[in-house]
Amino acid sequence: MATPPEVSVIVGAYSRERFLPFAVRSMLAQTLPRDRFELVVVKNFRSAEHDRALAEAGATILYNEERQIGRWMLPAIRASRAPVLTFCDDDDEFEPDRLEKILEVFRSHPDVGFYRNRVRVIDVDGRPVPEDRWRAHERDSELDALGPVYRPQGANADLLDLATRRTQATFGSSTMAIRRELLDGEFGDAFVRTQLPDLFFFLAGALASCGFYLDDRRLTRYRYYAGNVTHGLRWLRDAAESEHGMAVLAESHGRPDVARWLTARSVNHERLFLGGSLVARVGSVADRREVAHRTAEYLRFLDRHSAERAWTLDSWAAGIYGVSYLVAPAITGRFARARIAARAVN
Repeated sequence: MATPPEVSVIVGAYSRERFLPFAVRSMLAQTLPRDRFELVVVKNFRSAEHDRALAEAGATILYNEERQIGRWMLPAIRASRAPVLTFCDDDDEFEPDRLEKILEVFRSHPDVGFYRNRVRVIDVDGRPVPEDRWRAHERDSELDALGPVYRPQGANADLLDLATRRTQATFGSSTMAIRRELLDGEFGDAFVRTQLPDLFFFLAGALASCGFYLDDRRLTRYRYYAGNVTHGLRWLRDAAESEHGMAVLAESHGRPDVARWLTARSVNHERLFLGGSLVARVGSVADRREVAHRTAEYLRFLDRHSAERAWTLDSWAAGIYGVSYLVAPAITGRFARARIAARAVN
């Protein structure tokens, strides 16, 4: 009987074919012997060329057209066999020693259930991006001083502060590894409803009170390019719903601090969704009555949520567009379309 793999790599490819071969190639270049890890690829498209290459790589291939990310990923997780799971988006890559380093951490710290490493940023062609052009969450510079951070099981009182203010421990599923049991039972049932897998993996570890290991090594190549991060209106709505559901889960597991943090994120994303929808309707020259209704809804939302009511252009711009549209629809519509176009470029 064949020895089961020690780590399963779940690669997700959703409506993107271009970078998948590079992600898989980085798996095949691992220093960890091939028989010690398995490769499971879930994608929502069929390609004879890609499927042939994946079969030659010994990958298990699953097709899934579900739009809900959790529902899309979970069958691949359930099809895998290893006790440790790690993940890779189709446009990211692993450094050659990543799997070996992950297993060393899990072996030397048996209580660890959640692991995360830092990233190295590459461009659309896979070339290194100079560090002075990395964004703050990609630099994750606090770990330069902290070094690797290990929080043993039961010693995570400062986990929320550590993971959300001092480091970027909730960013990037391609940087994460978890023990399989974190997605068993109730957590697995909750995972199918999420659109934010990286945030959910962190949450599952926090609620399971397992050990945490934040690795200061840069073992994931994170490809940043126009279009790889889509925070459109649908994403904002889904993010708000996912975070609300996770807040309920955290509250039910006796973590009101985590629940409050998730609720604040949910409210912020809901505001962005409502405001973005309003500006989009102004830009498309919608009926004035509809715009008046959306404007009133947005302003009522700000009235209910004082934390979102800061006197910043970002908070109030949508309301200003809505009110202005009722007076001067043509010119306001042009300004709204210019705003939408500028944000799409950025």
